[in-house]
Formats: sequence, C-alpha cells, structure tokens
Amino acid sequence: MSGHPRTHQNAILRTYAGLLLISICVYTLMYAPQPMFNSVSRDFGVDKGSTGLLVSVFMLSLAVSPLCVGMLLSRIGVRRAILGASLLLGISGVGIWFAPSFLVLLGIRALQALLVPVVLTAVMSGIAVMFRHLDLNRALAGYVTSNLVGSLCGRIIGGWAAQMFGWRATLAVICFFFFLVLLFIRSIPEMRNASARLHSPREYLAVFKGRGVPSLFFAEACGIFVFAAIGNLIPFRMAELGQGHSEGLIGLMYFGYSVGLVASLSLAPLMRVFKTPTRLILFASAVYVASCLTLAVPSLWALFGGLWLIAFGEFVVHSISPGLINHQAMLSGHGDRGMVNGLFLSCYYFGGLLGSYIPGALYSGFGWFACYLCIQLVQVAAFFVLFRLHRTAVERPARLAFRLRDVMPRPPSQSFGAPAGLLTCPGAWASLPNRTAFLRERGFCPAEEERNDEQRVSYRK
Repeated sequence: MSGHPRTHQNAILRTYAGLLLISICVYTLMYAPQPMFNSVSRDFGVDKGSTGLLVSVFMLSLAVSPLCVGMLLSRIGVRRAILGASLLLGISGVGIWFAPSFLVLLGIRALQALLVPVVLTAVMSGIAVMFRHLDLNRALAGYVTSNLVGSLCGRIIGGWAAQMFGWRATLAVICFFFFLVLLFIRSIPEMRNASARLHSPREYLAVFKGRGVPSLFFAEACGIFVFAAIGNLIPFRMAELGQGHSEGLIGLMYFGYSVGLVASLSLAPLMRVFKTPTRLILFASAVYVASCLTLAVPSLWALFGGLWLIAFGEFVVHSISPGLINHQAMLSGHGDRGMVNGLFLSCYYFGGLLGSYIPGALYSGFGWFACYLCIQLVQVAAFFVLFRLHRTAVERPARLAFRLRDVMPRPPSQSFGAPAGLLTCPGAWASLPNRTAFLRERGFCPAEEERNDEQRVSYRK
C-alpha cells in the first residue's frame, strides 16, 4: 500500500511527459517545412507564395479552431481526442512520403492542420485536470517551453535532417513519432466540459468595446503577420544571397527564435525597469521596427543578427498583450475569459495567415524590396497604434487601468485556457519569491485591487 501513491505519481509524470512530447511533435510538424521550402519549390515547380501555404493552412485552422474546438471536446472527451488525432497524424506521414504533386501534399498538410488544434486544446485540458495550484503553474511552464522547443526542433533539426535524408523522409519520420508518443499517454484522464457553448457574433463584437482592446488586437495581428512572413521567406532570401543551398544552414538561421524563452521569463525584471506595461510594449515594438531594418541589408550576418532582435520584440509584446486584453475586456463587463481568449487567438492567427502568404506573393511578383516594404509598413503601423495607446494611458489613466499584475500570466482557469500554446510563461509570476511584497513595493495591494475591480465594473454598469 505504501507504494501506491508513488506508483500513481509516476503514472501522472509519465502521462505529463507524453503530453509534452506530443506538444513538441505538433510544433515540429507545423514548422519543419520552412527550411525545406527551397527544395519543395524546386521539386514541384511552385512559387514562393504557394510554398508558404504549407504553413498557412495551419494558421487558418488555428484562427478558426478557438471558436469551436471547445464544443468538440465537450462531446468526444480529451482522451479520445488526443488518441484519435495522434493516430491520424501518424498515418498522414505515409501520404507525405508518396505525395505525387504539390496539391496532394498541401491537401495532406490541410488535414493535419485540422487535427492540430484539437490535440493542443486537449493537451492543455489534460494538464489542467492532472495538476492543481502551483503544480499547475509549473506544469504549464513546461508546456509553454515544449512549444518553443518544438518550433525550434522543426526548423533547426528538421533542416539538418532534410539535408541528409531529404524533405519527404524527414516529414514522414516526424509523423511516425506520434505513434511512439501514444505509448506515454495511455493513462491520460478523461474530461468533458459540459458548459462549453457557441457564442453569438454580437457577444464577440462586444469584446472590442473594452478600452484599448482593438489597439492590442491590431498590434498582435501585425506582429504575427511580420513574424510569419519572415519565417517563411528566410530560405528564399538566403538563396538570393547565395547561401540557400543547404537546409541545415537555413535551419540554423532560426536559432535566434530561442530568445523568445528568455523574453518570456524576463517579463518581471523588464517591468521593474519600464514601470508600466504600455511603456514596455512600446519599447518592444520600437525594437521590432528597428530590427526589421536589417532585412534590407544584403548580408547573411545582418539577417541572422536581426532575427534575434525581431524575436525579442515579438515575444515581449506577445507575452504582455494577452493579460492586458483579458483585463480590459473583463473591466468593461463584455464577455467571459474563454470567449475573449478564443477571439484573441483567432485574430492573432488570422494575422499569421495573411503574413504567411501576402509577402510571399509580393516577393514572387515584385522582388525582395516590395516584400520588405510591406513587412516594415505593417510593423510601423502597429508601433503607431501602440504609441497612441501608451499616450492615452499616460494622459487619461482612468480610461486605461493597466497595472503590473495585469500582464502576469495566470493558470488557464483564470486566463489562457484556449489552445495553440501562446508563448507566455505561466511560471514566471509563480516563480517570484514573494509576490505580495513585490506588489506592495510598487503601490499595489492584491486584496484592494480586487475590490477596486469590482467597484469599477459596477460603476461602468
């Protein structure tokens, strides 16, 4: 009997490891084709914009899924969703290996894209069931880290594997790993959410009535537009610079994306320096705009160095904006958190969908400068929108009650329970040694802040 609790704990850890592995496999599958774009384009004779569709289909699926995947999981359950979707993703590798044309390959990727949101949502739900309180924070921190590890593995390791074994074999083997992961997640708990429901269009539109919410939505969509465009076009730009012959070298160019983990974990120290979240967002957006200038320099080293700064700016903005959007939407009394987060993810990935195709089409038709000009103008527009938001927060603080704790990530039950693995770090806030003292030193009292929230909402009503 004494060994029973330890056995149960080992089963939970084994299942949790399986969920993290499946998250890594999903993000590896999503982004692995990027360093292979030159080879795929050459083998099938398609242009740059069309090749980018291999990633765009995932953006489209992730843009639509937050509005309806919850209903699906409430009917079929978490366990069945993960096992069934993982099995189908594994089988899809056979289709990739024998794909005779680009349209067939794109169709298989589209089927994979339909399954990915289901897997990611079910993984988040499974983790939420198995862990509680601070354990949940640490578990979610591991999940977020697995997302970044998967995206890096897909680009870097996938690039080197494609150089040695070819892109077909690499993508097929990635799919095969889903079969191996099934061995770890056999004991995943079952869970159904009977309260999930579809919201009306009027409810979604009401979310935009929150102060500053439209500006943050726009800035996030612009950020992922630029980020997706750069990620897709790096192989073609390197080929133009005479360095695009090696998938392994192309994969290494994405190593700068690893700064995203550092940016997410350094959120609290950055807030101590910049004092207000709008000021930090504005600074990160300025870094984003300035670093995009390196894209105009015809140098491989300038491109490599610029990617580090671009990733830093994008991930800092992306780590802060969700908390602010949640806070302002709830303060205005419009919608619940699940609906707000689902709408945020839809807008976010819709921006990524546009960014993964439009700049590529401009690149094919008018050259790199036209593509660069589009990318830079979009990010400059986001900067000016955030500048206006910051000025409103400074001149009329009563309208935008942004505070330190509004940007600190929370567990899914309080904040981001939606799918798609946002690159925030739920463990950052929980890792502070004394959160209450940290807030009091900066003039915030948690209990008083909660009462103030209630008073503001009642006042607005």
